[in-house]
Amino acid sequence: MNCGCPRGASLQTIPVHDCPESMGQVQKLIFQRIYKSGDELNSIADPTKLASWTPLLTASDGTKAVITPFISEPTAEPGEARTYGGGNATVGGVEIILGTNPTAFTAKILRSPQDTIKAMKELMCEDVGVYLVDGHGNIGCIKKSTSGGSPTTAYYPIPVQSVFVSDKGLGGFEAPDSNNISFSFLPGWSDDFAIVTPSDFNPLRDLVAAAE
Repeated sequence: MNCGCPRGASLQTIPVHDCPESMGQVQKLIFQRIYKSGDELNSIADPTKLASWTPLLTASDGTKAVITPFISEPTAEPGEARTYGGGNATVGGVEIILGTNPTAFTAKILRSPQDTIKAMKELMCEDVGVYLVDGHGNIGCIKKSTSGGSPTTAYYPIPVQSVFVSDKGLGGFEAPDSNNISFSFLPGWSDDFAIVTPSDFNPLRDLVAAAE
């Protein structure tokens, strides 16, 4: 846990909003390297516009983004608290909260040709982040204000670690063939999470893999 000292003069104000926030079912993933080159982060100024994505899907450098086929059975299990103590180890037997475990994301890709899966396995060797696309076409990402003479807002892929893409599972008589995909969001991953709604395209339909 990153609890700064000394403490502020008062508790931080908690913003309360009138409208709820919730993503629908995640149906596609967009992967991009965290860094375009050196220590320069990949970001998008306006992810609501198709014109912002087209150059990324067709790029041949570190800015390139790749979109997956549809995924099924997506789950994101929030990390539990990391604790120390209990019993005689701590005062009153009360555990000390040390931090948060990673959030595990898992899904399946059904009936996919394996050349697609073979290409996706290359992500296991990359330092990547992910944009989440839900069934309504909304995009989940990281939103931050950039510093400088004129502060602006930019949108970033959500950093992930331990990307894993499995070999084919044979479904047999009662299920389709499938491949598993999983990765971990780092603790605190959702602190700057934002959901944006595209204005002139649907990423489920209009974002397609670049032709090789």
